[in-house]
Amino acid sequence: MHNIVPAGENALLIYFGDKIDATLPKKIGNFANQLKNTLSDVIIDVIPSYTSLHVSYDLNKISFQAFYNKVEVLLDQQDSSNSIVDIQTTHIPVYYGTEVGLDLERLLAEKNLDLKSFIEIHTLQEYLIYAIGFSPAFSYLGEVDERIQAPRLATPRIKIPAGSVGIAESQTAIYPADSSGGWNIVGRTLLDLSLNNPDNIDKFHVGDKVNFYSITRDEYLKNGGLL
Repeated sequence: MHNIVPAGENALLIYFGDKIDATLPKKIGNFANQLKNTLSDVIIDVIPSYTSLHVSYDLNKISFQAFYNKVEVLLDQQDSSNSIVDIQTTHIPVYYGTEVGLDLERLLAEKNLDLKSFIEIHTLQEYLIYAIGFSPAFSYLGEVDERIQAPRLATPRIKIPAGSVGIAESQTAIYPADSSGGWNIVGRTLLDLSLNNPDNIDKFHVGDKVNFYSITRDEYLKNGGLL
């Protein structure tokens, strides 16, 4: 069931549900792509979130009612479609070491886990991309196993290095660029997820998945990793 509401003079907010649900992200992501492909001449921006999709459009090219009607028709088409959803999984190499995992030693002590067990828990599953954050390459991933969940830091750090992998509550994520933040940092990837690489603008999609795999300290350093 969908609910479409105005969100300013030239935007709509489309609700696909009223609570976070693992089945929603792919539906929202697919519909976002459908909108961009079908109405690209009038759409300004499309922003997916956990349960909704924010769509802004050009009022100089289409009226509110005409755009609303087109969106409604596309939603009806999606509901009646039985097409198979293609889910992509991106595999991310991570070095889990206390030199780069700024909160790793503390978390191991708090959770009463050794490093090997922690790595196994964090890398065991494929994480669903629930939403995209401040950068197209910052994905909110869930759900983190309860054994390694941790609340955000009481005092956020001023600078977290690019590539840092963090945990906050039931989510995990990668910082694509140097930035401030309050997530618990447990490792670092060598992948360049900055927007200096134009491929990263479209690297992650809501509804797809991410899997982390562990690399050794030597592998990390040999490939240009910094401690």
